[in-house]
Amino acid sequence: MSEIIVGLDIGSKQVNVVAGRLDHLGKLEILGLGKADTTGQVSKGVVLNVNRTIEAVQSAIEQVENQANIHIRGVFASVAGPNITCTRHRAVITRQTEGEEVTVTDVDQVANDAKRTFISKGNAIVHTLPQEYVADTIGNIYDPVGISGLKLQGDFIMITSPQVEFDKTKRCIESAKDKMEIEGGLIFAPLAASLAVLTSQEKKSGVCLVDIGSGMTEIVIFHKGITRHIAVLPFAGDAITADIENGCGISNEYAEQLKVKFGCAVADEIPVEEVVSIPGINGRKTKSISVKNVGIIIEERLKEIIALVEAEISRCGYGNRLNCGIVLTGGTVQMSYIGELFERVTGRDVRIGHPNENLGKTLTEEIKNPIYATAVGLVWKGIKDIDEREDIYKELRKDAPPIIVPIPVVQTSSGNNGRKEAEEKKKGGWNIFGGFKKVVGKVIGEDLGDSDSYEKG
Repeated sequence: MSEIIVGLDIGSKQVNVVAGRLDHLGKLEILGLGKADTTGQVSKGVVLNVNRTIEAVQSAIEQVENQANIHIRGVFASVAGPNITCTRHRAVITRQTEGEEVTVTDVDQVANDAKRTFISKGNAIVHTLPQEYVADTIGNIYDPVGISGLKLQGDFIMITSPQVEFDKTKRCIESAKDKMEIEGGLIFAPLAASLAVLTSQEKKSGVCLVDIGSGMTEIVIFHKGITRHIAVLPFAGDAITADIENGCGISNEYAEQLKVKFGCAVADEIPVEEVVSIPGINGRKTKSISVKNVGIIIEERLKEIIALVEAEISRCGYGNRLNCGIVLTGGTVQMSYIGELFERVTGRDVRIGHPNENLGKTLTEEIKNPIYATAVGLVWKGIKDIDEREDIYKELRKDAPPIIVPIPVVQTSSGNNGRKEAEEKKKGGWNIFGGFKKVVGKVIGEDLGDSDSYEKG
């Protein structure tokens, strides 16, 4: 059996913690599932109340520790938020060894230069995701290792999050337990979910993952096995609940219950005579609500969300490259007929993404619910990478030299040396003999003395 890996996902409705490991068949065995309510403490993936969120994380972790009989010290964790964006960036390096093949160190150097040269004020870099590479004049290279070239260029998608929001999420996780570590850095939530609900073939053929949670709809597009585009829409399950609340004139609590218990994405599938009674507040009369009217409200809001998803697909230029269509996941996709509505509006093939890809023995069947896709995907992140190239590079790095990070040289001067250098500058700049003496002085034991002059013997 492999080591136990823990995934932790802070959502707008609840914190989900999952512990799992690979079994002898290479399938994911689920050992524990913990959850705690975050309603009102987290909004659209952004932590509002740090202390209450820490308490929720602690509660979910304790549940998993008791179920799996383990002590959790490290987790793979997600980050989300309406202000997470992606920007395209390019980096180029000139290699030192002309004519030799590109190595994994060169690939890492390009990615490192991309991070160093990318400027996004007030934002934290969540991911630096490689696209294709160019070696000299050869372009559209998926994996440049082993290809000859003097110059290596890489195109990247930089996924960023506002630094303040990013730091609050980190603080909630690291403060949940003493010496708690976030392994591998925070991971953009739908990228983690993709590991649990998408197949390698879907990513290669072209697919759009749409994660519809309570606060946001998150989009990730894959093509040729590469993450091509991400987007966040600020409309999801909570917007549907608010529409039911306003349209039916009931409380938000009852609107949420109506959505969960009777919600249907296609109103035509609901009988006209189906009615639900909602208790009145403080002795007021019971209110009768037509379930079909609720269905109409849900369908209209979902059509708006679907239209925004389709517009995002078209805007990024991959509308005609998604041979595997759309995969839906997240808590809101539990609604009946939502896949059919997506198919009707987009004209694409659609399926519901349950986190049961290569799932083995599970502590509970509940884990197969789409609401746990991100948490299960985070466990997978401890086993494999979002980009399959990275799994190959991890092995190559074991025998590869480290990348060379340029360090800016800061010259300081003090005492007599400082005064002497100032005098030299006044005399006409840098003294070549004096500069040479500073470089070799330690080697020859400062035999040249304090004089810059050379005297014949």
